[in-house]
Amino acid sequence: MTEIRSPIEWAFFVNQVLDEAFGRERHPMSVIEVARMFSASKYPQEPIAAVEGDDLPGFQGALIPDPGRRRGWVIIFNSAIPSRRRIRFTLAHEFGHYLMHRALRPRGFHCVSVEDSDPEQAGDRLEREADIFAANLLMPIHDFREHIAPGEWTDLNMLSCAADRYGVSLMAAIRQWLRYTHQRAVLAVSRDGYILWSEASESAKAGRTFFPNVWKETMAIPGLSLAAKREITSYPKDGLPLPKGVWFPDHEVVEMAVHSDQYEFVISLLMLDFKA
Repeated sequence: MTEIRSPIEWAFFVNQVLDEAFGRERHPMSVIEVARMFSASKYPQEPIAAVEGDDLPGFQGALIPDPGRRRGWVIIFNSAIPSRRRIRFTLAHEFGHYLMHRALRPRGFHCVSVEDSDPEQAGDRLEREADIFAANLLMPIHDFREHIAPGEWTDLNMLSCAADRYGVSLMAAIRQWLRYTHQRAVLAVSRDGYILWSEASESAKAGRTFFPNVWKETMAIPGLSLAAKREITSYPKDGLPLPKGVWFPDHEVVEMAVHSDQYEFVISLLMLDFKA
């Protein structure tokens, strides 16, 4: 086998092993079991010896040398994180550091990056690579495409089902879908009336229907958008058509919105390829 270098190649390799061993309907598997089993098989001289929860103020997770062994590693996750799905992403992130980066930082990692962070502000290259690995380990693109085809119109019902299948947050499922879909679609995450950050599909970027500088410039959410209507507690998951000028000057959109009281932000998925 050729040398594995990229986070996507690493995730593909691990998933290939898991598919052969457990079949394609194995999702969602325990990240702890996968990390310990795979590391013991491929790197028996320095396996992941333990995975433990602990109080990690300011951190999501850590990968450290195992203090109880001459060789080996320990993954630690912040047990105060309320969402088990966020913890799964954190565990996969640390597993990515183990596979790709442990030789680069023999003292380990203490990480704040999570699956709902701003892609432009996701820390250094190693942190971004660990996030990419985690997304592709938990949500293999080849499997995701079989459940929501690249050219298929989707909505929050379908994406919620995908999130359930892979044991991830809705945010993580939307972001992974944006990476392969042919639909023009934009994700906008807002708080207190302003967009925090945004991601777009490649076709949306090609058509210049996205928000390229929201992490540099303050941008208010439109007053007529669903994201602005905090008094509404229930939305149709297939979205609400909005006219030109609400989100984009020259484009109508279908907006699907989720208000997260737990994390105090609003997820807006904007679909442009639709027939009004």
